[in-house]
Amino acid sequence: MAYDIGPRIGIEGEKEFRKAIQDINAQMRALGYEMKAVASQFGENDKSIQSLTARNEVLNKQIDAQKQKLSELQKGLEAASAKYGENDRVTQGWQAQVNKATAELNKMEKELKENEEAMKNYAKSQIEAFKNSEEFKKAQEKLKGVFDVVKKAAIATATAITGAIVGSTKAAIDYESAFAGVNSCPPC
Repeated sequence: MAYDIGPRIGIEGEKEFRKAIQDINAQMRALGYEMKAVASQFGENDKSIQSLTARNEVLNKQIDAQKQKLSELQKGLEAASAKYGENDRVTQGWQAQVNKATAELNKMEKELKENEEAMKNYAKSQIEAFKNSEEFKKAQEKLKGVFDVVKKAAIATATAITGAIVGSTKAAIDYESAFAGVNSCPPC
């Protein structure tokens, strides 16, 4: 049976920092399994919108958890640095963990960005495929027919309005001409 009889060195609150980090690590493991479940559901190389959306949801959760972890590690680093100084082994251990967590966060954010770009490309490819489909061409023909009908109706309406204006103007001129002499007063 081994006994730990050496002095224990620790920063104030280190136990709380480590507990918070352990909780976050447990959450990260659960999210890792969630990502594996998504990958197994859709396949590793599946680029469908459902797969990409599911991956995005898990990645966002992982990034949030990683940011929490990084925050706790930075608190531990600050406390160790204040107590032991910048060059102490304990402080350097915290710094290594901060650097590792930062690298993991950068990796996750890069993966999220790539995933979002894949979603945009997928959407663009679906739009292009639809544009090249017979269904789209039929829809375009129907719209062209509708626009032609609307165009003809607009021309007919404009012609009718113009005719009415010309007709009423001509009637007004004829009316004035017919009664031009009646309303005049003979010279007194």
